Amino acid sequence: MGSVPDGPAACLPAAIEIMTAYTDSATDPAFFWTTVQRVMADGADRANPTAAMAELVLGLATLCGITLDHLADRSGPDTGPRDLLAAIRNAYVTDPV
Repeated sequence: MGSVPDGPAACLPAAIEIMTAYTDSATDPAFFWTTVQRVMADGADRANPTAAMAELVLGLATLCGITLDHLADRSGPDTGPRDLLAAIRNAYVTDPV
């Protein structure tokens, strides 16, 4: 097993891998869960598993922020991240499908 990067370099790759598995698992939900379990097991095998979990959470949060910024840029000049968050809240929390 190769060396595992620490710090900021470790945050986004695992998060991107998990979210890519999520988007690719529409026809095979087990693919997403297998990926999550592997990423978690890889983190648990590191010298500092707590740091690995924190990096994963930070990576997912960072990826969400980056995604919101990109969506806001593509939605038009009158729509920002707050508007997108409000729409997500309305669609999934306030009035779930």
